[in-house]
Amino acid sequence: MYESEARTISMWIHFAAAIATILSGGTLGFMIPLIMWLIYRDRSALVDWHGKQNLNLQLTVVLAAIAAVVIGFITFFFGFLLTIPLWIAYVIYSIVISFIAGAAAQRGEYYKVPLSIPFVK
Repeated sequence: MYESEARTISMWIHFAAAIATILSGGTLGFMIPLIMWLIYRDRSALVDWHGKQNLNLQLTVVLAAIAAVVIGFITFFFGFLLTIPLWIAYVIYSIVISFIAGAAAQRGEYYKVPLSIPFVK
């Protein structure tokens, strides 16, 4: 794979995940980076790196949503007053950081996404 193609695919992994997160309300943003990463991971180290970074970010968003709901139910819905705004803030963060990481990917940089749990190493 050419370097320019790897940069473009890496960029679109991040951008498409951010767009999917916006359209699905933060729940299906992990599908795009997962599919793109599975298709292109063996062709370029850059694509492999950025696919893993964004997949970890999106899986952290999903885990945060699950935790927010569980805590809300355990506390008889009072926990939702804290967990839902925190989850929304993290979703907004994931969208912004996805665009930042996508710009870095287009430049060919190996950008490490902060504040995400490394599920895929």
